[in-house]
Amino acid sequence: MTAPYLHDMGSRFARAASVLALAAMLGGCRGKDGAQGQPARGGDASPSAAAAAWKTNPAAGEALVVGGDSVAIETGPHTILWPAGAQELAPPYTLRATFTKHRGRLHEGYGILFGGSGLDGPETGQVYSYLLVRGDGSFLVKRRQGAETPVVRDWTQSGAIRRDVDEEGRPNELEVVVTDTVTVFRVNGAEVARVPSSELSVRGLAGVRTAHECLLVVRDFRVEPGASTGGAR
Repeated sequence: MTAPYLHDMGSRFARAASVLALAAMLGGCRGKDGAQGQPARGGDASPSAAAAAWKTNPAAGEALVVGGDSVAIETGPHTILWPAGAQELAPPYTLRATFTKHRGRLHEGYGILFGGSGLDGPETGQVYSYLLVRGDGSFLVKRRQGAETPVVRDWTQSGAIRRDVDEEGRPNELEVVVTDTVTVFRVNGAEVARVPSSELSVRGLAGVRTAHECLLVVRDFRVEPGASTGGAR
């Protein structure tokens, strides 16, 4: 057994422990129905328990589902996650989730992905669109088209985004409203961008994307049929 192998195993155990510690904290939270949160799969609180509820690529990203409504994620490389057994979406639909970064650099982004296909495979075969926010109060809209990641809206400051305080993130609710003609992006209820749907991939799976070396909690990930785009900004 080589020293690098021991170091890698130690790092994996440390990452798993940090996710489990956060999961234990979340497990004490009550859901909207007042029921006590419980780990997925009958109390199995190991990182592998997440496989029953969420898929992750690459597998190096640890994920744990707690109470059905909260996901604790710790990443090494950037990671995408999506609910196991999820159905492909077609417009119109609305996606919502609340994100809180518990550890990670100011400029590491995280948020919602949608219109996904080929997510199980290598990045060269993946297609999806995504909205990210980061701790400096900015957002980004991009699309992955295999090896290419064309920018739809570059990093832009918005007063709607809650910035990091004391090196820790604050909750930000992200919403993506998709129709055949237009896709609207909102943060904490405020519209930050409105993009022709023709510039995006909008048909496919939905999930989460988070950047490098982050400890993130995602709450209340929701997919709803229909869309309310409101008026122009």
